[in-house]
Amino acid sequence: MLFLPPECSGGAFVAVSPTRMCRRCNLFPRISATEPCRYFAIVDDIWSTVAWELVKSALPQNNLNSRIIITTRISDVAASCCSSLAGYVHNIQPLSHQLSQQLFFKRIFCDVSVCPPHLEEVSHAILEKCHGLPLAIITIASLLAGKSDKDQWEQVYNSIGSAFSHQGMKDILLLSYYDLTHHLKTCLLYLSMFPEDWRIQREELIWRWIAEGFIAEVRGQTVDQVAESYFNELVNRSLIQPIDIHYDGRAEACRVHDMIHELIVSLSAEENYASIVEGQSYNGGGQKVRRLSIQSEQVGDEVMQEIMDKWSQVRSISFYGLRELGIPHLQLQELYSLRVLDFDYSSHLGNQHVKDIGCFYRLTFLRIDSWEVTELPEGIGDLRYLQTLDIRRSGITKLPPSIGRLQKMVRLLVSYTCVELPDEIGDLQALQELPSTYHNCSIKIVEALRRLTKLKTLGIRMPNRQQLGCDTGRYEEALKSSLASMGKHGLQSLRIAKSNILNEELLDILCCTVPCLRELGVDGISITRLPKQMVSLANLTYLRLFLRRIKQEDLCILGGIPALLSADLSLANAPDERLTIRSQQFRCLKEFRFYSNHAPGGGLEMLFLQEAMPELRRLYLDFQFGATERESKAGFEFSFEHLASLEYIRVRIWRNNVTRRRAEAAESAIRNAVSIHPGRPTLVLKVESTQLKDKDEGEDRSGHGTDEVLEEQP
Repeated sequence: MLFLPPECSGGAFVAVSPTRMCRRCNLFPRISATEPCRYFAIVDDIWSTVAWELVKSALPQNNLNSRIIITTRISDVAASCCSSLAGYVHNIQPLSHQLSQQLFFKRIFCDVSVCPPHLEEVSHAILEKCHGLPLAIITIASLLAGKSDKDQWEQVYNSIGSAFSHQGMKDILLLSYYDLTHHLKTCLLYLSMFPEDWRIQREELIWRWIAEGFIAEVRGQTVDQVAESYFNELVNRSLIQPIDIHYDGRAEACRVHDMIHELIVSLSAEENYASIVEGQSYNGGGQKVRRLSIQSEQVGDEVMQEIMDKWSQVRSISFYGLRELGIPHLQLQELYSLRVLDFDYSSHLGNQHVKDIGCFYRLTFLRIDSWEVTELPEGIGDLRYLQTLDIRRSGITKLPPSIGRLQKMVRLLVSYTCVELPDEIGDLQALQELPSTYHNCSIKIVEALRRLTKLKTLGIRMPNRQQLGCDTGRYEEALKSSLASMGKHGLQSLRIAKSNILNEELLDILCCTVPCLRELGVDGISITRLPKQMVSLANLTYLRLFLRRIKQEDLCILGGIPALLSADLSLANAPDERLTIRSQQFRCLKEFRFYSNHAPGGGLEMLFLQEAMPELRRLYLDFQFGATERESKAGFEFSFEHLASLEYIRVRIWRNNVTRRRAEAAESAIRNAVSIHPGRPTLVLKVESTQLKDKDEGEDRSGHGTDEVLEEQP
């Protein structure tokens, strides 16, 4: 991971995938954007001096006192890094007994100082074996969570060795693995299919589990709900690490700790669960290939031929970053048992590789991640078991009419901007997710939507009146009818983008016809008023709106939506009055985003009264202001101290041709408001400027610039 200061390409963090870090040409373009800036780089888990030399060669040598931190478990690598940079080695010490105990008890009992008397002695004994290693402590604590029998704790103690030894740590992890039910073991082993340190999307993972047949139906739950419960159980047991936690507590993705990944790859090989190709090494041995993961840019002829001789019954194939195949024409069409086919970052892939895709009649999950693939064959319609088709990162611009034959299709994931859907889209009777229908949302497509009775997620970009011409009225009626039909059958997530039809009526229609909505996003449609009926959307947890202007009464309406967890409001015009969040409003809200950065007039006065937004954790504010107070309709006034649960504030100010004194006044108002908050939340303050007047000389200082201040409150 590389941290970039904001003046460097507007940067923040750059993550470099391990499988694509094999050559300097892959790494350099992403990092070279830092020049000529000072930078702070963190390179995590370097395993060899060769890897370090590659990273070092890509980092700009600009003599600006940049800083680099490298983590490694190998002392020789640490010494090599330091010798080339005149640095020093910091040996990380294990946790003290007190900190170990706090981590252990908090995970088991949710309190750093609580332990039942009958478990105190055995808990100290277990911690002695952990030797202050956080992974060992959290793994055992996750295993013991919910178990209060002393015999169970003593059994765990007797089963583990010293965590200081590699075998001892492996024994601790194996203990957690063997404590899993059969279905959870199967799901965990499947993570061996992903490269080390890979960012694994939650949705992708659970639908691959479903495609493999790992998930059985449970009464009262859908298969994806069952699969998500398995995901959450692995998180609770600390066997996978959740990342990018959303407002509703759900993780967007996960990673697997290196040592756990090493363990499950080993177990997978022992059980012939999956075969891994990494570099030019292949761990398949002489056994049949059941699942195949190619984690290499290039696979040689001999390795590829050995695999092909044994893969007639393969169920799953994943390619990660593959650029060249040793065999010129890979004979995929003979794999009649294939259920999952995933081409991830596979630039080698072209239309010729997918022309026979219809042969895989058992295929249930297909992802194509290659811009060289520009069309799908008509044979795609022969995949009668296909549940997921993901072509978001491909060059495909049009789907064939045969797509309508896919009667088990649940998720159709296409590009947000350029994919033309066929009129037969309405034939997909099992379809639940269609997050984008943006390219040609014709009247026929809109009319077809009413036939999708199982649809839960929909994204639609409506044409404007100029494009529709005399068909505008017909289109509006078709849209109203389809929304009513989808609402009747339980549509839960809706995103509507960029149009000038139904502006005044849209929210009224949604409130009346789609009562089960949980997520609503309206982008690029300038809404002039909020209907009072919005408070009737009792299930709505996420709301994003683009408003022409916001008034106090609008905030009162939004504040009354009972289940709202995240609100994202963008304004075309700056508020011309003080905005007050009153007591008992936004009772459940955890995230609040308020953007008026492109609104003329500028300024912002926002007050939060006592008991307003009691659950708010994260607050985002963007606004601009003019050169003088007269040019801004509002001044600067903020009051955050009543936001009892606030942890993080990010404020971005856009200043255009302003005096430095006025700019500093706005920044000072924000800092002062945050400083008196009793919880001392983290403040990230970012100032964007196009032109700034010197406060003393009154001369214009040209150019674009960004000043950022990060204040970590203790």
